[in-house]
Amino acid sequence: MSIRIQVLAGALLAFSGCVAGGGQGGGGAPGAAAPQPAPPGEATAGGNQVQFEVDGQSYGFRTPEVRHSRSRVAEHVVAHSFELANPGNSLYARVVLNVAEDLADLSGEYAAVSLGDPEQHARPGVGEVVLAEEADPTRGRRMLPSGSGVIVVEHVAGRLRVRFETRGDGLFRETAAAPVTGTLDFYWQP
Repeated sequence: MSIRIQVLAGALLAFSGCVAGGGQGGGGAPGAAAPQPAPPGEATAGGNQVQFEVDGQSYGFRTPEVRHSRSRVAEHVVAHSFELANPGNSLYARVVLNVAEDLADLSGEYAAVSLGDPEQHARPGVGEVVLAEEADPTRGRRMLPSGSGVIVVEHVAGRLRVRFETRGDGLFRETAAAPVTGTLDFYWQP
């Protein structure tokens, strides 16, 4: 089994434990992974939102909670991971951004990659988007990890707005498939 498949399988296993366990443990990235609630006025409205489109179908949800973790991936490089899911866990979004460890403002443009690729894993200035949807339980969960594309992040007034256009990783989605586009908009303070 190739290294890329082993790494991706491990990541999926960690993801499934995290979702199945309600975000309690499950083997996520090391570091603080405590939920960051939205400010009081936004919490009841689900002030954090995700929207994405794949193959002509649109998906979206709001949630009061964002899970954030920060972990070292190389000397002077850290990964910020943000996870959002709807209450039934049928829709899930994660964005991971690799940045220089002293960078406080995450705003900027990142190359979308598969962080399971050993050549990309520790590079600053890259990121990964992983989406999952289970709209049709008979089909099961469809995973949509990025393989290439672009991620644009704006950090304004305590919110991160992440826009992305990604292509498949060649394992879960063909690299030549139509791009997956979307936006994550959520409350976060470093």
